[in-house]
Amino acid sequence: MSATAKLLVTASGARFGTVGGGCLEAEVIERAMDVLERRVPAMSHHSLNNELAGDYGLTCGGTAEIFIEPVYPDETLARAYHEAVALIARGERGVMVTALDWSDGPRKIVTSASLASDADLHARAASLDLFATEPLFSEGHLVEPIVGRPQLVVFGAGHVGARIAEVASIAGWHVTVVDDRADFADPTRMPFADRVVTCEFHDVMASARFDADTYVVIATRGHQHDAVIASQVVPKPLRYVGMLGSRRKAALTAKQLREWHLTEASIAQIHAPVGVSIGADTPEEIAVSVVAEMIAVRRSSSSRRGGLDPVLAANVAGANEMAAPGTITERR
Repeated sequence: MSATAKLLVTASGARFGTVGGGCLEAEVIERAMDVLERRVPAMSHHSLNNELAGDYGLTCGGTAEIFIEPVYPDETLARAYHEAVALIARGERGVMVTALDWSDGPRKIVTSASLASDADLHARAASLDLFATEPLFSEGHLVEPIVGRPQLVVFGAGHVGARIAEVASIAGWHVTVVDDRADFADPTRMPFADRVVTCEFHDVMASARFDADTYVVIATRGHQHDAVIASQVVPKPLRYVGMLGSRRKAALTAKQLREWHLTEASIAQIHAPVGVSIGADTPEEIAVSVVAEMIAVRRSSSSRRGGLDPVLAANVAGANEMAAPGTITERR
């Protein structure tokens, strides 16, 4: 079961989401009804060994700690949920902190809530890592990252760029595709994209939002365009920058960036060759490898299976060590 799994249970017994199904979920639903009646949160501990799991028809056993909280009309709760929804709608990041002790009424905040005044909850919110994707429970407080869909900007709407956008959309990214050709930057060609933008590659910064939560993949039709785009985006503190191309194309791009006086640190942040080394050949396979690398970056702090598999990570590290900053080795 994922650490981010959630289940909403209404007073009538309707359910939205899941925390694993089976006997575990049945027990949680029963406990949730009690929590709703008492209007105070509770921690629910569930242990299931492999033998019991087999009896219930489940694939494996384990232990689960589940935080259950009531939702009912209340000013504090309404303010926190309103701010959380607003953060997600704006594509911004925040932290929600909920205390287990509600003996004096609900205690829940979102860090950017202007009316929040609970210093203790704010201090606990500050303890969460900036790019955390999983909640933590510590000393009677549930601390949860509020994160909307990660933002991906794909430069280049050709065969590979379009497939990267499509796979990323399926994997949960909010996707913007940018091309300087109107016939390629056509929303009807890419209904899976959230935004399709036509603009000149020498002025791309207005085409999308570029910040510490933004992923960028440069997949244009030529290294001259790649260099122009990279020169504009890599000085920004982006979460991920990947670039398609051969060793020769990457070397030419890196050379051009140096001539334009970009720093080695900026050039070195480019993931090139882009994607996990799986021998990808077709546009669809390349897209899978690129999005897999993006997922590894996104989940790098996850306690579940964050980061690259050690073998694949060694391949990536080895390729990058053999190349100068900003150059790539052929891995497709």
